Amino acid sequence: MPARFCSLVLGLCVASAVFAQARPPVPNVVLDHMDELDRRCVAAGGRAGAGRFVVAQDFTGDGRLDYLLSEGDYDCLGRPGLFRPGGVGRVDIFVVDARNAARRVYSDRLVGYRVLAGKPAKVQIARQGAACGAGSNPRTQCAAQLAWNGHGFGEAVAVSDAGAAPSAAAPVPAAPGVGAAAGSPPAPLVVPPAARSRFLAGCRQAYVSRSADAARWADEQCVADWGKVTESAEATDALLAALPASAGEAVPLASLRQRLAGVRWAARPRSRELSASGRLGKFEVSVTGSPAAKTLGMSWMEVGAEPPYDIVGAMRVRGVTLTEIACEEFGAGEWQRVFSGSAPGRAPFRLELGQRIAPFANSNSYYAATIDLSGRPPAPAVSKSACSNPSNLI
Repeated sequence: MPARFCSLVLGLCVASAVFAQARPPVPNVVLDHMDELDRRCVAAGGRAGAGRFVVAQDFTGDGRLDYLLSEGDYDCLGRPGLFRPGGVGRVDIFVVDARNAARRVYSDRLVGYRVLAGKPAKVQIARQGAACGAGSNPRTQCAAQLAWNGHGFGEAVAVSDAGAAPSAAAPVPAAPGVGAAAGSPPAPLVVPPAARSRFLAGCRQAYVSRSADAARWADEQCVADWGKVTESAEATDALLAALPASAGEAVPLASLRQRLAGVRWAARPRSRELSASGRLGKFEVSVTGSPAAKTLGMSWMEVGAEPPYDIVGAMRVRGVTLTEIACEEFGAGEWQRVFSGSAPGRAPFRLELGQRIAPFANSNSYYAATIDLSGRPPAPAVSKSACSNPSNLI
């Protein structure tokens, strides 16, 4: 049993939630569910991996840890996709009482979910096809935010990209005290089950195409590169959530702050040039423009460490098309890149990225991404420069 605790993660996909109290023992009903997944994996001819599929957070606001189990994130070595047939996986939420006894209060089959920091933590879910309700087609995607009502989880805010006729489309309900001045945020883009295998195959081909010698080390490097993609998930989802749905649509600053519920917004912007600022995990968040937001930026800096992020890769595995229109190198490990982007349900956008790997142990490394929220596609550069640095250039 101790080995199973490597799958228990405090705050997976959650921005820096800190608990002062000691973590209580995991309730038996939660452990039994984890053991049942192990049993089913072995029975299918696989073996339990080290994947993270449990989130421990306070989802009800009572100060106690509750548990979310995502079967689709369970790592069954040798049988990938066992618990995610057709790209859909079951998600269960167990609520814990004062006796540390847990009961299952939510269970559904989803194409994706994410947890947002807060008191209580919020859970956003994504469905597809008939699960989105009347008027949906197999390609329909819809999303909702769950809300604790004292007995279970209802859907407080819902959005959908259903292609139904206006007469069949239900109005989007708003949470109490939340306005809808700029319309609904776009539905979250989910990572398909086969994304990792496709990424690793494409990554290896890219390295080997540059040098045949890379065949000896490409597989190991690509696994590390995939780690950067997964580390970028929260920042990537926030950048994509901020985009307007169509060209010319303004995103008011107040609406942007509501969309990015995982950001811990500062009481005042940290500089005069910004209209808002805050933190999302290890990223500093910065917004320009008011009353409509113009840009949204995510920046990370640390002394002596290699940047652990790849937002370009994270966007691409979510179905975003990115075309590089400019790239400039400033030395080994330092570059700036500009992309023209298009994503389902969103207006075209411009993405600027900058990275620097510290040349000395006491120097700063940084990684920064800024997305334009005007809804206008960027003009291509007059002459596109090329970068040869292999870091994050796949």
